[in-house]
Amino acid sequence: MRIGSSTYSFKRFDYGNPEERTLKLEDMISLAYKYGLDGLEILAVQLESFNDDYLYKIKRLCGEHSLDIYALSIHNNFVKPEEEERKKEIEKVKDLIKVGYKLGAPIIRVFGGRWGTIKDFTELMAKRGKEPALEGYTYEEGVEWNISAFKECIDFAKDYGIILAIENHWGLTYSADGVLDILRGVNSEWFKVALDCGNFLDNTYEQLEKLIPYTILVHAKTYFGGGIFYDFNLNPDYVRILRMLKNVGYKGYLSIEFEGKANYEEGILASINLLSQAIKIS
Repeated sequence: MRIGSSTYSFKRFDYGNPEERTLKLEDMISLAYKYGLDGLEILAVQLESFNDDYLYKIKRLCGEHSLDIYALSIHNNFVKPEEEERKKEIEKVKDLIKVGYKLGAPIIRVFGGRWGTIKDFTELMAKRGKEPALEGYTYEEGVEWNISAFKECIDFAKDYGIILAIENHWGLTYSADGVLDILRGVNSEWFKVALDCGNFLDNTYEQLEKLIPYTILVHAKTYFGGGIFYDFNLNPDYVRILRMLKNVGYKGYLSIEFEGKANYEEGILASINLLSQAIKIS
């Protein structure tokens, strides 16, 4: 296993001090090399442009710093009753698949999506990430929308040699069973799991274990300084998690997602140390 970081760890949607808010991807690349990371997972929303000149500059800078771009993480939502809205989301994913290809990323992180019936994130967390379906619709319909949309996206992605990895996130995929319903419905070797170790708020390890056999990317959430968005489930046992991963022969990246109140440098360096020790012990 290798240790990388999501660019989210450096710039957590403008959380933190002024230095963090002004960081550009170019800065993060230099810092990632300085910290001894093996690679970066880039958030598409942090790219300044999708123009070739800019994308190839980012790719060149990572090459010059001996950093893999091992994943591109995108934000999509197929939980939309209107077919036309789902088509727009599908086209957005296809456009970002092409961006990932230009960056050289073999994996693109995707979401199952949310109903949007709970607007306040604090309330969503109080409900452990689960939200009710829109009036007049069902969970099963949301799953079918995802299956249909992902099948089309995967047919497109595999022509670029790219794997789509669905994350256990909030909403439809708040549980391992939600992820598996979509994963099994799609049934493709080009569709895997981005396992987020901090997003199962109940029965954490039992749920992680269900998804580990399908995992192609691991999000190693850490919360040094206390959690930004919630203050429970903040200390995943990475020795235990890595042992489960090793049992199925996982060889991919441990991608740090630092979501604590500490300074990003302190948090990322502490995360590297935590994961390095867990690799040795496990």
